[in-house]
Amino acid sequence: MNSILQRISVGDESAADECVAEYGGMIWRLAKRYLNRADSEIDDAVQEVFVEIWIHADRYDPSKGTEAAFVATLAHRRIIDRQRKISTRRAHERASVTDHNPSSHDPDLPSLSQSGSDHAHLYRKELSEGFSALPESERSALWMSVYKGLSHREISQITEAPVGTVKSRIRRAMLRLTATLKGNSSEQLTEGSTP
Repeated sequence: MNSILQRISVGDESAADECVAEYGGMIWRLAKRYLNRADSEIDDAVQEVFVEIWIHADRYDPSKGTEAAFVATLAHRRIIDRQRKISTRRAHERASVTDHNPSSHDPDLPSLSQSGSDHAHLYRKELSEGFSALPESERSALWMSVYKGLSHREISQITEAPVGTVKSRIRRAMLRLTATLKGNSSEQLTEGSTP
């Protein structure tokens, strides 16, 4: 039987939920350990790690180590990157943050190798299309969280929306992307439900 990551890389519908159930606790503990002085960043970091896992699942090679070690390494790197960003952000004002234009930024997905499977190609294509199809408020919040490394609080300040609304937008964006990757219609979550 293929590993969870191998199944994610070929678009298995149930693998994403299994990945969260299997590795969510470990990733949260790593985030808590490294971001202990920035509790508001922990949820952001965990979400960011899972997006990274789903994008890079095809890089997992069972001959080079266990799946848990791969996930832990990827999570560790991403969380350390976030920790550095927090330090830099605290040291310097981020004047350029308000000049974002998320509608012009698709996820920076890795290029596909010639040997990539049709399923992996379709998976990445659906991820990119799903991101582009998100309502603007959700796409913007997710883009600022994952690709700019901003916290919920910072996104709230930029968008002038309550922190709870920002969290809801990111959560809905993740649900829509998951539904897209599972082959479900993202129309099941209507834009009318956006706060």
